[in-house]
Amino acid sequence: SSSSSSSSSSTIVEQASNELSASSSSPISSSMANEMTADRQSHALYRKSVKESGVRIIPGNSLGVHHEVANFWQENPFKILAGLGIPTVFYIFRGQNNQKHMQLQSKLMHTRVYGQFAVLTMLLTLMGFKSYMDSWGTFITEEEAEYRVADMERARRDLVERIAFDRKLDERRKQMLRDARKGDNSKPAKKVKKVEKEISGDDEG
Repeated sequence: SSSSSSSSSSTIVEQASNELSASSSSPISSSMANEMTADRQSHALYRKSVKESGVRIIPGNSLGVHHEVANFWQENPFKILAGLGIPTVFYIFRGQNNQKHMQLQSKLMHTRVYGQFAVLTMLLTLMGFKSYMDSWGTFITEEEAEYRVADMERARRDLVERIAFDRKLDERRKQMLRDARKGDNSKPAKKVKKVEKEISGDDEG
């Protein structure tokens, strides 16, 4: 019983695949021409969506050094702050420590005041540039933009093919059920129930 059910299921899947392949290999018609036009429109819409997703597209296949620095600045402002702030505070302390006439407490106090001023200035500068980048978007190459568009088109194409395959599969199952019910007068009722059970089992799988 299980072998006949799996055989029936594989037959349905194979027939649906053949029908889908046959329909996809048919000659170009007006419907396919409309489909190509729709694909071009979809490509334009996907590209517009990429441009409006918070990026700035740079012609070419590589970014300039200033573009890469700007992107890194936007993504890691606190890393830059730590990388600049710690050496700056250390440099300030070193300068204060060279003044022999001052006590250690005064040196530490001056270092804290100057260090806070320097770090706050860096922080305001870094966050101001980050806000600018957040508003105008990061830099990406033309190649990366096209890759994102192709990825969106591939996801849409896979979804459409999956929906078409599922529709063919569902039609094949319904056709088998109708054929089984038509032979209800000549076949026992158990046979019809068996086919219904196999189809419902395929739906659950």
